[in-house]
Amino acid sequence: MSDYSVEQHLLGEVKMSVYTNEEKIVMKDDWKDIIEEAFANGDALHYIFDWNRGLGFLETIWQMSLTAFDKPREVQVVIDNDNKLFMSFGTFSFVDFNNENVTGMKLPLKCWIHTHPFGSAYFSGTDMRTINTWKSVMLSAIVLGDNEHQTWMNSSPNQATHYTYARKKIVELNRGEQE
Repeated sequence: MSDYSVEQHLLGEVKMSVYTNEEKIVMKDDWKDIIEEAFANGDALHYIFDWNRGLGFLETIWQMSLTAFDKPREVQVVIDNDNKLFMSFGTFSFVDFNNENVTGMKLPLKCWIHTHPFGSAYFSGTDMRTINTWKSVMLSAIVLGDNEHQTWMNSSPNQATHYTYARKKIVELNRGEQE
């Protein structure tokens, strides 16, 4: 049995937090708004496949999959032909749209993005079945992992490109003192 906590916001928008067994699953009720803001009304699409410049939007999706819920969970974002985002979250290793409204989604899909919060960015067997099911109406797909992502493009359907990001490490210096 799930309990629901409903908040009324300005402009009549209703946000709902879902609780299961008295535990809150969604820790950041505005996680979709945060991703929408990073998408910047489609401006992020101009850079999404430029791995140096498109990371802001992708990094936001990644961070939401790690921090917006009670534990790391897969998040998926579909960008439709009208640049409208459709988002959902699942478990640590699976996500679908079973409990989400996708009414109005316009084809072709520009991009299907999802996370692997366990860390590895690769298209799993389930991911490949999804791509093969949708490839006639999907232009691209991205899977996000820890400091990496992999892309699939309909223009080259038999290959994926893997990107790994440099990790930043801060090193304390001894301030010129002799050791």
